[in-house]
Amino acid sequence: MTKEKILQAIRACAKKLKHNPSLRDLRLMARVSEQVLYKRFGSLRKALEAAGLQASGPGFGQEESTLLLDWAAVARKVGKIPSVHEYESTGRFSNMPFHTRYRHWTRIPEAFRRFVRRNGIEAQWSDVLVMIAAKAACDRKTAGPRLKPRVRKGPILSDRPIYGPPLLLPEMAHAPTNESGVIFLFGTLARKLGFIVQHLQTGFPDGEVIREVSRGHWQRIHIEFEFESRSYVKHRHPRRGCDLLICWKHNWPECPDNIEVLELSKELGSSAGLG
Repeated sequence: MTKEKILQAIRACAKKLKHNPSLRDLRLMARVSEQVLYKRFGSLRKALEAAGLQASGPGFGQEESTLLLDWAAVARKVGKIPSVHEYESTGRFSNMPFHTRYRHWTRIPEAFRRFVRRNGIEAQWSDVLVMIAAKAACDRKTAGPRLKPRVRKGPILSDRPIYGPPLLLPEMAHAPTNESGVIFLFGTLARKLGFIVQHLQTGFPDGEVIREVSRGHWQRIHIEFEFESRSYVKHRHPRRGCDLLICWKHNWPECPDNIEVLELSKELGSSAGLG
């Protein structure tokens, strides 16, 4: 199927549905397969833009204001800072757009506080700001003093392996020290991070996963594993073809915008005692 026929099919589906068609819509209504669309355009977003449609709605990134105001509306409805489960039961979105933007659910209250101050709307959300302040005070009270662990340095013995810091996970005792460890660790955390692994391989990219990008809408993404993110360049991988780079340590400041980075050491962070 040619590019022009795909664009005609997209426009016809959009006119009939009154909104942007999904990959499933195109497959069922116009017999445009996902493989053909990706081969011709690279992504559904690019195909929609080529058809003259705005790439928005389910499956596409939400504005920060949309996410934060919906989160605050849920907080106001439940009368407290919502947990992930409470938000997903009441809010418009899943936790994945928040996870992509803020990494940790606990960072959202502070992000909302900065947002309302920046836009001068504190008075409209004063009740939610009070909840945020009360939750922060409670967290400080229960956290207790932070003790810096003492490092006892000694000679490195050459007749035994070297381990990473303790992770306190039942599936993996120590932090990874190579790419294989990153792959295994991601496998143990994938479900908690909102991913389902579909395929792994030895060539580039290393595999495919799907994740929920909005409630009830899932999307396939290509992943690449590295111990350190800068190894992506050292291994001469192309800038295109990878949607998500999964690593233990993110030390590649020049990482292009089209590659999202998932730094597992930060995801574990406080629970692993790694800061």
